[in-house]
Amino acid sequence: MNKSAHCILPLFLLLSSVWGHAEIPELTCPKSPNCVSSLAYGKQNIAPLTFHQSDTSQIKEKLIGTLQSWPNAEILSSNDQIIITVFTTPWLKFKDDLILIIRPNSTVDVRSSSRVGYYDFGTNRRRIERLRTALGDENKIYTGSK
Repeated sequence: MNKSAHCILPLFLLLSSVWGHAEIPELTCPKSPNCVSSLAYGKQNIAPLTFHQSDTSQIKEKLIGTLQSWPNAEILSSNDQIIITVFTTPWLKFKDDLILIIRPNSTVDVRSSSRVGYYDFGTNRRRIERLRTALGDENKIYTGSK
């Protein structure tokens, strides 16, 4: 995926008029190492978030409540299945996108990626693991191939 497509994907999800009814795209990562996803392969793969409850509305509420408490996070949009959040670094104002897809099986697929640059020095992976810890999810980092 090229840089412009990488930046436009969250905007496309926000503006899609059939968003709630369309099949959710599989959100893999570009080849650059500034992205992690539960739908990616190899080093960019990270385990999805898991919940013991099956009520997707409770899962969504817990995710949004946690993200709203983070000072550098802004929830751009959410519906029954998808939460799109942008993180802005305090000094240089770089923006990273976090997309969460709530699945009916009590898992949440995740994708965290930087909009600019090639390396993120592990920032996106740490963000997902911080979210996992805040939610009480005991799933561990998975860095092998799918």
